[in-house]
Amino acid sequence: MSRRLVAFGAVELALLSTFAWIPSAHRFPTPGLVMFGAAFLVYALAALTVGRGDEATGESHGSRPMVVLWTLAILMRVALLPLAPELSDDFHRYLWDGHVQLSGINPYVHAPGAQELEGIRTAYHSGINNPTVPTIYPPLAQIAFLLIGLAGSSVFAMKALWIMCDLATGWVLGRIARATGRDPLRVLVLYLWAPVLIVEVAWSGHLEPLGLLPLAGAIWAGVSLRRDRRSAAATGGLLAMSALVKFAPAAALPALARRGPGLLPERSGTQLAGVAAFALTALILYAPYAAAGPALFTGLQTYGEHWWFMKGAFGLVEALAGDPFLARRIVGFGVVAVIALTWFARFDLERTLLWVLGAGMILTPTFHPWYVLWMLPMAALRSSPSWIALSGLAFIGYFGLGSYQETGEWLQPALARAALWIPFFTLLAGEALYRRSTGEVVSQRG
Repeated sequence: MSRRLVAFGAVELALLSTFAWIPSAHRFPTPGLVMFGAAFLVYALAALTVGRGDEATGESHGSRPMVVLWTLAILMRVALLPLAPELSDDFHRYLWDGHVQLSGINPYVHAPGAQELEGIRTAYHSGINNPTVPTIYPPLAQIAFLLIGLAGSSVFAMKALWIMCDLATGWVLGRIARATGRDPLRVLVLYLWAPVLIVEVAWSGHLEPLGLLPLAGAIWAGVSLRRDRRSAAATGGLLAMSALVKFAPAAALPALARRGPGLLPERSGTQLAGVAAFALTALILYAPYAAAGPALFTGLQTYGEHWWFMKGAFGLVEALAGDPFLARRIVGFGVVAVIALTWFARFDLERTLLWVLGAGMILTPTFHPWYVLWMLPMAALRSSPSWIALSGLAFIGYFGLGSYQETGEWLQPALARAALWIPFFTLLAGEALYRRSTGEVVSQRG
């Protein structure tokens, strides 16, 4: 097992390093998509080999394969850490929000392009995308941006922080796997070696691991702590921290507000502890920025009303509705319906997150490659072929990057969107039919 992991990991490391370090290798659509696709194929083979080897030999993995896995996971990240982000410019906004706070200004009050902030503009100010839109990032993200500002607004320090959160998330997922009777080695290969995770975090510097760590922690609290008010409070507080990096995990809050098997016991009042902890955590984190009032959500509102990118199912709803604003309302009701389903069906937190975040990702009008990272912990825990495949297919979202860098126009041809979404929906349907036909019910216990 160790030798196979070394072989697969070394090849993936070489492919990712070549892709990121050699400028001609990450031109899009080719050869960039080919290079990334090759790395994803090696990653998928590694995950399949881990599962197949365990079933065929009946051997326990031992400690050596785990050491190999972690060593290569760290090397993959270290290899890309020194590089300046090229596939995304979101990091400029992170640095700017931290810089604004260091200047004693609430980041929610003014957009980067506002005249009121002209006197504090930086050398990277021109790289901020959508400078007329106020920040959309919630308070925990803002606190992290402030810390990065205190560290000198260093891109290296920023990425190092995200990588530490990323690796810690992997550690937590390993503990969840052990607590629920799943194979930790396979779970960690699926998570830690995912090419999209390595590229988007170690190279592009996206902040998702800051939210994934408390998200994984919330799942772990539900399966490892005593099923009492303390466990529920820990779960609620951690879920709130995740939601205050990006709001989507808040959709799982109803799972904390009902009794039933799984996350919470039938004991009266326990579920209220989870909801109260969520609310208290949110209030504490919002308190330093509360003076902005309604402006706290101005950027988020603009994003929700006007953004679109590589839309999948939303494109079909939009075509049928004939009005993009009506389509957004319809898909919003669709997500609410899924949330209601998870509540009535008494799903545990892990399964709830899989369903509600998955529904949001399928129905969203805006799907950037790094968005799929929010599904990766649940996909790895459940070895979901469809969602793991989407983590590779998501990179098709960079199809138009080359034209954008040359002309300022990001091409999103229908063929590229079809290549991204049709294989995923096909696999998702097949996975659902397989689970239904075999009577397989996936819960937190496996």
